[in-house]
Amino acid sequence: MNSSPVLQIDAVSCRLGGQPVLRELSLQIESDQYYALAGENGAGKSTLIKVVLDLIRLIDSGRVQINGIDRRQRQARDVLAYLPEKFDLRREVTGWQYLCFVFGAYRQSLNRARVLELCEQLALDAARLDHKAGEYSKGMKQKLGLISCFMLDKPLLILDEPLSGLDPKARFLFKQLLQQERSAQRSVFYSTHMLADAEEICDQFGILHQGRIVFDGSPSHCLEQYQAPTLEQAYMKCIGAG
Repeated sequence: MNSSPVLQIDAVSCRLGGQPVLRELSLQIESDQYYALAGENGAGKSTLIKVVLDLIRLIDSGRVQINGIDRRQRQARDVLAYLPEKFDLRREVTGWQYLCFVFGAYRQSLNRARVLELCEQLALDAARLDHKAGEYSKGMKQKLGLISCFMLDKPLLILDEPLSGLDPKARFLFKQLLQQERSAQRSVFYSTHMLADAEEICDQFGILHQGRIVFDGSPSHCLEQYQAPTLEQAYMKCIGAG
C-alpha cells in the first residue's frame, strides 16, 4: 500500500480577480481517510478543490500532489472521481446516457450491476434512469451525481457539497453508503456546511476561514479544543463567531 498521503497540499496561495482567496494553505489526506472541510460561503472551499483538480492552474505559490504526482500531470487525476457543487445535466440526456458517458470518459466499461446496487443504496428508482434529466428533481440529480462517482471505484473521491439538495432520508442513506464503502479502502475529501453529518462520518475535519486552515484534526479533538458539545458550536468558536 502507498504509505504517502493520497492528497498533499503544501503552502498553496491563490488569487482570483486580484483578490487573495487561499493563503499559504496546507493539508494532507491519508489513504483510507474521510476528510470533511467546512467554511463559510466564500471561504475558498470550491477554489481549493478546483486547484487540486487543476481546473485553476495558475497559483501564486505552493504545490499539490495526488498519490505523489503533481496535480498538473494528467495521470494524477486517474485515481479520483469528482462531483462539483453545482452538478447539473442537459435536460434531454437520460440517466443511463449520462452514466455511460462517465464510464467512457474514464475508459471503463459500463458496470450495470454496480449502478443498480448504488441506486438501491441511495433509494433512486432505477427505472428513472431511462427518463430524461429534465424530469429529475434536484435531489434525484444529486443522487445520480453521487452514483457517477462511486460507480467508478476510484481510490479518491472529491465531493463539493455532496449533501446539497438531499432530503433527510437521502442524507441518511448517503452517510450509510459512506460507512459501507469503508471496506473499499478509499479516501474521501468533501466540503460541507452540514457539520452534524461531518461529525458522524469523517476521520479528519478542517476549518477553512478567510483562505487559511484554522483547524485541522479529528472531530473529537475539535470538540475538546474549543470545549464545545457539538462540532457546529466548536466551528463557531473557532472562527470567532460564537
